[in-house]
Amino acid sequence: MQINTSTHLQERNVTQYLSEFWLPHLIATEDLFTHLEYVDTSCKELRSEALRQELETFDDMLVSELPSTWRFKEYRRRTIITLVGEITYLRRIYIEPSGICHALLDEVLGIRTRFKLAPDAFLWIAKTAADISYRKTAKAFFERTGAKISHWLVMAVVHEEGNLILEELYEKAFEGKRSSNELLISSERLFVEFDGIHIPLQKKFHEPKKTRRVYEKNRKKNSFELKVGCFYAGKNKRRRRVGCIHFATDTPAAYYWPLLNAKIASVYDTEYISEVHSSADAAGWCKNSELDVFATATKAVHHLDRFHLNREIRRAFGGNTDKASHFISLAYKKRTKKMFRDLQKVINHVKDKSKYLDLQAYLLSNKDLIKQGAGPSMGTMEGTNAHVYAARMKVWGGAWSRKGAEAMAALRARLASREELIVPKPDNVLYDDFQIKKRKDYEHSLRQFNCFITQTQGKGYEAPQGSVALTSLWPRKLQGILGRYLQNW
Repeated sequence: MQINTSTHLQERNVTQYLSEFWLPHLIATEDLFTHLEYVDTSCKELRSEALRQELETFDDMLVSELPSTWRFKEYRRRTIITLVGEITYLRRIYIEPSGICHALLDEVLGIRTRFKLAPDAFLWIAKTAADISYRKTAKAFFERTGAKISHWLVMAVVHEEGNLILEELYEKAFEGKRSSNELLISSERLFVEFDGIHIPLQKKFHEPKKTRRVYEKNRKKNSFELKVGCFYAGKNKRRRRVGCIHFATDTPAAYYWPLLNAKIASVYDTEYISEVHSSADAAGWCKNSELDVFATATKAVHHLDRFHLNREIRRAFGGNTDKASHFISLAYKKRTKKMFRDLQKVINHVKDKSKYLDLQAYLLSNKDLIKQGAGPSMGTMEGTNAHVYAARMKVWGGAWSRKGAEAMAALRARLASREELIVPKPDNVLYDDFQIKKRKDYEHSLRQFNCFITQTQGKGYEAPQGSVALTSLWPRKLQGILGRYLQNW
């Protein structure tokens, strides 16, 4: 179907018509602020009405492309929510010989079945909910479009977008799917940082409302760990990470590493990487990192995160900043022998040795990592956790389910990586498994009872002429009786 697109002349005529349409209101009010509000409201109304007429006209044009076996059933209204507002339009419903109904306009345009949000509204809600609460997102959407949505719908959008991001990642990790035209970044050096962040977990029941002081005093803290990470090619002169990609998931370590490897392989050309530096804390799953780039790179070094090393030393020495700075400098200079000798002297001259013994045990367990050094310009994962995840997911009074936290973390990681969000695919109703099975059952019933239907186009609500096909939804015993009766008849 070939349709002429609008020309520059037509656009100029529309612009002239709108200026003539708005001019009387400006003359009457002589107030720019009031006039701008009127223009905004009238724009939404005009766009909504124009889109409604456009959809109904396009539905009329699709009649010529209707399959020969389909017949018209009825007109039915449909309402979709866009950034323009709610659009209610009338479209035709067709029916197949097998009894399957189709809204051809929705199927051609990719409008999802039983889902009101259009793709533009879906993406706007997902991006906004990544920064503010679900209720505030619903309120902001109403102020922008005039369409009311619930905070439950906002939560469903976040869950669906998070699931789409994770599904894409799982396909790359375990099915090896990658688009052929995907451009990869070539870098000889790769920096990888990974860590865990604890997210407050929702309770199975709701407590009565209490004051903040009583609530904080009596509440039982319950949380779970999200495994997060980021990788980048290096830092520029302003100490900003170049080509930084964020990653977050709620999986065991056995699944975390294949997913992280797949994410790295989808962005960077791993065959070109010759030097890899990784940084993490002293957690067990972080030490046993299984990155594929470690095996391919000629130089691969795992470092201890500076933040955790500094925190443990300062925690042991408390207010004695000079002593803490001395041991931190020894650790950065990789002078581990002198560091342990000086620490032993401190332990011998103090009465309360518990915190110094804990520091000694921590340094001994991570001795090999300290010898590797802090790494070139690394140790920013804690700041990433604070700005990317904790800023939205660890606000006071907030708690998450594991599914919702993983979806929100995946959404914020994708936005922080400046990657485009995934638009939900429209329902492929023509090749849906249920409809394919229904067509096969219909063809089987035709072969079983030797029924032949003369396809005709009914007028209005007039039923099509011809014999009626028996469907397989009837009981098998009744099918056999009717089959024998039709054969004898």
